[in-house]
Order: sequence, then structure tokens, then C-alpha cells
Amino acid sequence: MSLEELQEQWQKLDQRLQQSEAVQSDLAHRVVMQPARRRINRLAIWPAVDIVFCIGMLLLGVMFVSDHSRELSLLLPASVVIAAAVALMMESARQLRHVIELDWCGPVAEIQCGLERLRVSTIRQFKWIMLLAPLVGFSGLLCGLHWLLERLTEGRVEILNELPASWIAANYLFGVAFIPLGHFVARVLAEKCHHHPWWQAVLDGISGTSLKAAILDLKHWASLQQHALPERRPTAKNPSKN
Repeated sequence: MSLEELQEQWQKLDQRLQQSEAVQSDLAHRVVMQPARRRINRLAIWPAVDIVFCIGMLLLGVMFVSDHSRELSLLLPASVVIAAAVALMMESARQLRHVIELDWCGPVAEIQCGLERLRVSTIRQFKWIMLLAPLVGFSGLLCGLHWLLERLTEGRVEILNELPASWIAANYLFGVAFIPLGHFVARVLAEKCHHHPWWQAVLDGISGTSLKAAILDLKHWASLQQHALPERRPTAKNPSKN
């Protein structure tokens, strides 16, 4: 066999290999990526709902603060609710951005990297919602009860005057202490609840175990994405003229 015939056979094999890779990539997009795309698009509804809910909470919070700007005892719970609404809205907007930026026609490593970013954001949001729930919930309860009694009694009854100050302070302290204590308790219980998948997933989300695993997966796919990028060849410099 001559050298030209050998080169021709090699080119044919190379073309077949490229066609096979193209077919496999198209098959992966059809079988794996299309169902994932439909599932992610459905999940994107919840961040949008959270954003609408946070906007409503911000409007109510601003109105509440403007009506009670001179009552420092009410500014604290209202500020907690407003700060929580802002944080949730920003995180939900970040999740929507991750969904929008997904290029479903791109390489598999790039798509998976985008999905892992969305997963990390979702787990982080769930963790802080659970840890901050007692503090934000109690603050919202105080504001809501005060607003309701104020409307029903035309300002004659104020909730903070009817509740013991020690009980209110104890609930605030519990809400703040629950952040580290809840994290610690979730880590301890996560090691003993392997027979309950749903409860195990909740504890892993609160303790940060799922978040660490998601970050490791994100780093893995990010490294694969970098290795998949074509290497840039150095451009030849023009020879200097004498």
C-alpha cells in the first residue's frame, strides 16, 4: 500500500470517528438533555414565585416601617423581615439567571457545569431558609399581629404592650441561637438517619453536607470543561526587518 492510499484510509477513518462522535453527542442531547431541560424549566417556576412573593413582602414592609418609623420596638422585626425578603429575592434571581444562561445546545460538560451551579444555589437557599426560619418567622408574626390588631381596634391595642418583654427577648435569642445550633444538630442527626431518605436529604441540606458535595461536583465539571476547551496555539511573530 502506497503512502497516498494510507493517508486516504486514515482520512476516511477520521471522518467516520467524527461522525460517530457527532451521533453520540446528538443522542446524548436527545435522550438525556431534553428531559433535563423540561424538568429544569418546570423548576424555574418556583424562583419566579419567590421573587413575586418577596416583592409583595418588601412593599408591605416598607409601608409598615413608614407607618411606625418612630417605634423602635417595631423597626427591629420589620427590618429582619425586609432583609430576609431582599436576600431571598436576590438568590431566586440568581437561580433564574442560571436557568436562562444554560446553553442546551452546547457541550455536555458545559451544560452539566451550569446545572451544578443551579444545584449549589438551590441547596444554599434551602439551608439558610431553614436556619433563619425561627427568627424571620417570629419577626413576621409580631409585625402581622400588630398590624391586624391595629386595624381591628383602630390603634387602641398594640401587641408589644400585651406580650411579656422577657418572652419576646427569649424568642429573639432562640432565633439567633438556632442558626449555629440547628446546623450542629442537623450534622449529628444526619449521621443516624440513613434509613429515612427524605429526612436524610433535609438534614444534609441543613448541615451543609449536600452543599459540599454539590460544590465538589461543580469543581469536577468545571475542570472537565476547561480540559475540553481547545488549546490556543501561539501566533507566529512577524520577522523583524533589518
